[in-house]
Amino acid sequence: MVCPSAKIVCVGMDSKVILSLFDYSGNWPRYYKEAGYTVYQVDIKYGLDVLDLDVDDMPFDSLHGILAAPPCTDFAGSGAQYWKTKDLDGRTDASLALIDKVLEFVDCYEPCFWALENPVGRLPTLRPRLGKPWYFNPHQFSGYLTGEEAEHERYTKKTGLWGVFNKPELKDLGNNPNNNWIMKLGGKSERTKELRSMTPKGFAKAFYEVNK
Repeated sequence: MVCPSAKIVCVGMDSKVILSLFDYSGNWPRYYKEAGYTVYQVDIKYGLDVLDLDVDDMPFDSLHGILAAPPCTDFAGSGAQYWKTKDLDGRTDASLALIDKVLEFVDCYEPCFWALENPVGRLPTLRPRLGKPWYFNPHQFSGYLTGEEAEHERYTKKTGLWGVFNKPELKDLGNNPNNNWIMKLGGKSERTKELRSMTPKGFAKAFYEVNK
């Protein structure tokens, strides 16, 4: 599936429920929460494995939107040298099971919009159903923020978005080559992984404004 050119408009829903998967930081659904949407935020760090969710036993009858930012370690092009080993030891299949779980929810609930985020890599090859991604960089939405928050997001981290959604309008303050904090996050600590994977707030706000 690819992003349609026409704007998506969903009507006839009495309540709006957002399911946000693989969401520890809460950045992506933040503006939905502030607007009064019911948001179900799911992450294994909160004690709930996405794979344990049963579409037939959920606390809602319909979904307005699905946001998903599954782990990218086994798909990202930056780790291509390890792909063969991961294919053999089962890590690739385990990560693909997470992608398939997202698609299971999409098929079951047919939400007004859904979006799956991952960096540049081999995901489209492994799951052709996803189609071609729409790519963005955080700095392209830094203009939705002000002050230090805006400056913080003037960096480059090419990211792909798959699904059915309205493309947010760019408000680009430009990439600041001196603002390379994300490139300095070396090491393999859990905190480092969290910081690198957080959804940019500017993008989250822009996405919300055209996918309500």
